[in-house]
Amino acid sequence: MHYIQLSPLSIMVGFAAVLVTAFIRFHYAFRYQYLCLLFKRKPSIIKKLLERSYQKNRSVVRLLDKSTKEILEGEYDQAEKFIIEGIQLARERKGLQSQLIRTIFYRNLSWILYYKGHYKESLQIAISLYEKTSATPGILALISCNFARLGDIQRAVEALAQLTQMGKAHSSILLPCKAEIEAAKGNWDQAVNLLAQAQKMNTKISVQFIMSELEKRITQLKKAV
Repeated sequence: MHYIQLSPLSIMVGFAAVLVTAFIRFHYAFRYQYLCLLFKRKPSIIKKLLERSYQKNRSVVRLLDKSTKEILEGEYDQAEKFIIEGIQLARERKGLQSQLIRTIFYRNLSWILYYKGHYKESLQIAISLYEKTSATPGILALISCNFARLGDIQRAVEALAQLTQMGKAHSSILLPCKAEIEAAKGNWDQAVNLLAQAQKMNTKISVQFIMSELEKRITQLKKAV
């Protein structure tokens, strides 16, 4: 009986093929999000892509993309419904992809709670996420802003200092955090100026400090002046 002789080269090629296949399968569900990166300054196109994902994507990511679209449109209650449904489905599945999806679902939920004024609940989720993914600037920014909204200036400043030390945060993320700290101190004019600067730099479409919320916060602070 003759046995197939496997050379080191054939083994490496086979192994590489397996890795490539696994990589494609892992990321395929997120294909609409990757397309969104090509249009990160065009909200109308991004919303259409996210809606298309909801209609065409068979993965639970469809609910994630739908929730993101609803957040961008300010429909927070609707977004929360899709997130809760998505988390329940993701919990039923195992694997790295499901873990990643759950993390993003909770991230979106934390931002929704922040925008709705539920700062303690938002902070609790954000801290839990930060303990698992501490290298995420957006989550640390959310922690800082939540502490500031709750009046805990010291912890807000500490979180902002950590965020600054990471060196990964863009000014569009740092400025709203600084603004919330100034607002907590009662320096409303300074807070408004910082938020206005953030508006000019906030060209990337994401759930972090969306333009409508920056405008709403500026209006609130101007009334307090």
